[in-house]
Amino acid sequence: MFQRIFLLFCFYSFFSFSHAQDSRNDAVFIHVIDSLIAKGQYATAFEKLDKQDPVNKNNGLVIKKCELAMNYYLSSMKYHAFSFVNLRADETIEELRSYSHTNVQKMIPFTIDSVLLSAIEQEPENYCLHKTLGDFYYKVFLDFGDRWYLPSEELLEKSKQYFLMAYKHRVYDYYSLYALGYYHTLFENYHEAQQWFLLSIKENPNEPLTAYNLAVSYLFDGLFKEGIQYAQQAYVQYNDSLKKGDAARITGILLFNNQEFDEALKYFTEANALSPDYRPNQLYLLRSLLNRNMDGQAYKLALEVLLPSLHDPDIPDEYVELFQQQQKQELLTTIFKDVLKKYPKDYEAKGNIRFHYGKLLYKEGHSGKAFRMFKKSRKDFEMVFPADHPVFQSLDQMIQQLSDHK
Repeated sequence: MFQRIFLLFCFYSFFSFSHAQDSRNDAVFIHVIDSLIAKGQYATAFEKLDKQDPVNKNNGLVIKKCELAMNYYLSSMKYHAFSFVNLRADETIEELRSYSHTNVQKMIPFTIDSVLLSAIEQEPENYCLHKTLGDFYYKVFLDFGDRWYLPSEELLEKSKQYFLMAYKHRVYDYYSLYALGYYHTLFENYHEAQQWFLLSIKENPNEPLTAYNLAVSYLFDGLFKEGIQYAQQAYVQYNDSLKKGDAARITGILLFNNQEFDEALKYFTEANALSPDYRPNQLYLLRSLLNRNMDGQAYKLALEVLLPSLHDPDIPDEYVELFQQQQKQELLTTIFKDVLKKYPKDYEAKGNIRFHYGKLLYKEGHSGKAFRMFKKSRKDFEMVFPADHPVFQSLDQMIQQLSDHK
């Protein structure tokens, strides 16, 4: 009996020792792989992983192989086959991908979802596998949408399912928490989204993407004051001028809605400087200038936006609503009149301006003036458009409506 117990003890001791030794060996090997990845030696890293575990039975190495394939491939066939490259000095994988068709590399079959599902079936309580599968489905959703083998809604639902399963067992990172927040914003569950974004920021306070989306969720939820600090955080943390400009605009919108008008003007001015000629930034800045009674600057900006787009039917229409909101109809009237004087031979531009000028007059209760303005607009458009052009249908409806009320 004693001998049997002793033999069992020896067996379990040997098994535990072997398992611990395997874990240490895996950790050393993964450190080697991480060093290769850090040096941009992606092809060598994948070759070593594949040689070490060719049948994908070591789940620690499976996760590392999946992460490498998802993030550092040169080209892929819908994430079911990949090619890799070792970077040379001053090369980036993003630059090489942009012309990867000229870098013909061997495609290696590797179906990440199938490999991970098989691994989960063998080790269902390894929640790192669940999180990695969540990462996969979310990345496919972002990169392919409905152009993959599953609909985008199903990809999004699967990513949420696996992220949640991992989170419940304390396996997560800032990005999986962010993805859960983003999922809820898509379904307008803003309160739920905010909780996940806050957890993500707690995990990584230096990621501007989370702060930006948290600010946007507060904006959509009508919680303007709560969103301001996160919009400002994203603005400070972003380095890319376009993203920084977006963050400045969102900050301005939140401040404006919180009736902090002078601060809002500063951020709208910055947004416009960071992304010149970007219409949303220009229009928000214009609204802010009107709100602060800075009519001279508003007049100049309004013309700056309007003159290059005189044939665009949207801008004058946006102006009518914007100037009315800020009770600056007289200034808009001046702008319309000055544009009409400036381009006496551009009949399409004149027709467009007069059409929206007529709408402004009508909304202000000047039906007779609006009627005459619509008639002039029609004559302008007759100079440049055939009789079946859609603009005449809209004009004739307005003209008829005003005629019936005479």
